[in-house]
Amino acid sequence: MKFSEVKNFTQDLIDWQKKSGRHDLPWQKNRIAYRVWLSEIMLQQTQVSTVLNRYDEFLKIFPTVECLGAATVDQVLAQWSGMGYYTRARNLHRCAQVVMAEYDGVFPSDPKVLESLPGIGRSTAAAIAVFAYGKRAAILDGNVKRVLARIWGFDQDLSKALHANQLWAHAENLLPHKKTDLIAYTQGLMDFGATHCTQYQPACIDPQNGSCPFKKSCVAHLSERINQIPLKVKKVKVEKIDMTWWVMIHQDQVLLEKRPEKGIWAGLWCFPESQESVKEPSQVMPAFKHVLTHRQMTIKPMKVHLKKRVRLQENQQWFSLNDVAGLGLPKPMSLFLKNLDLVRDGE
Repeated sequence: MKFSEVKNFTQDLIDWQKKSGRHDLPWQKNRIAYRVWLSEIMLQQTQVSTVLNRYDEFLKIFPTVECLGAATVDQVLAQWSGMGYYTRARNLHRCAQVVMAEYDGVFPSDPKVLESLPGIGRSTAAAIAVFAYGKRAAILDGNVKRVLARIWGFDQDLSKALHANQLWAHAENLLPHKKTDLIAYTQGLMDFGATHCTQYQPACIDPQNGSCPFKKSCVAHLSERINQIPLKVKKVKVEKIDMTWWVMIHQDQVLLEKRPEKGIWAGLWCFPESQESVKEPSQVMPAFKHVLTHRQMTIKPMKVHLKKRVRLQENQQWFSLNDVAGLGLPKPMSLFLKNLDLVRDGE
C-alpha cells in the first residue's frame, strides 16, 4: 500500500504532545535506560493507572539493574504479583542478568541489540533507544498501530507480517530528523493513542476525550470506518477451566506448590490441585470465578486439616501465612490467603 501524505503530521503531533501530552509520569523524570526499560515492560498489556501504583514500589526494592539481576526469580515474582502476564517478570529477571553478565550492567543503545535481550521486542527496543539514548527508531505498539492505521486508512490484517512490515516502514518514514524532537514525537504517539485515539471512544466520536488535531485528514474518520480500522482479527475463544484447590493445613501452615514453568501462572506458588493419598475429611469452601484474558476459571477450594504432614513432592513446601507475602502468587491466591482462617470449623 502506498501511504499518502498527511501534511505536517509529525510536527503537529510534536506540538500536540508539548501542549496536551503527558509530562509528569514517574518514568519521565529520570530517563536512564533501566527505568525506561522497566516502565516499558510494565506497560505492556497493563493500564498506566495500574503501573503508576506499582512502578515506584518496584524501584524501591530493585533500584538498579544490578539489584534486580542479583535477586531470586521468586523475589521478582512476589513484587510483580497482581500485575498479570508473569512471563514479563521472568523475562525482566533474565534480561537483568544478561545485561549484568554480558554488558557490564549497561543497557545497549542499539535497538537491534536491545531487541535480542529477553522480553524486549522491536517496539520496546525502539522506545528504550529513543528515550534513554536519543536514537532515531520507530515504535509500533498497539496504540501506535491504531493511530497510524486510522489516520491513513490502513485496513489490512496487521497479524500478517507483510502488512505489519508495511506499517513499520511507514512509522520509520514519519520519524523527525531533529534529535531534539524524537522524544516528544515518540511520547506523542503513545499519549495520543492512549488518551485520544482510543479503541472504543476516540476523540472524534466522544468530544469529552478532547479534540483531535487530525480529524480533517483522518481517513478512518472521513470514511466513517473508525470501528473497522484497525482490522479486527478473529477473537480468541475464551476457554472455561474448572480448578480444584486442595487447601491443606497443618497447625499454622499451609501447603503450596510451585507451578510448572509453562501454562497458567507458570512458576508461581499455588495450592495443589490434587490431594492424592490424603485421607482426612475435607470441607467444601465456596467456589469463585477468576477471569483472565482468554480464560474463565471456576476455582473450587477444598479445605483439609491434616493430623500430620504429608510427604512433600519436589515442588512443594509448607509456609506460614506470614511467609507467603514474600512469594510470587497469582492474584486470586493472594486474595484467598488474606481471608483464610486456619482454624478448624467448630473449634
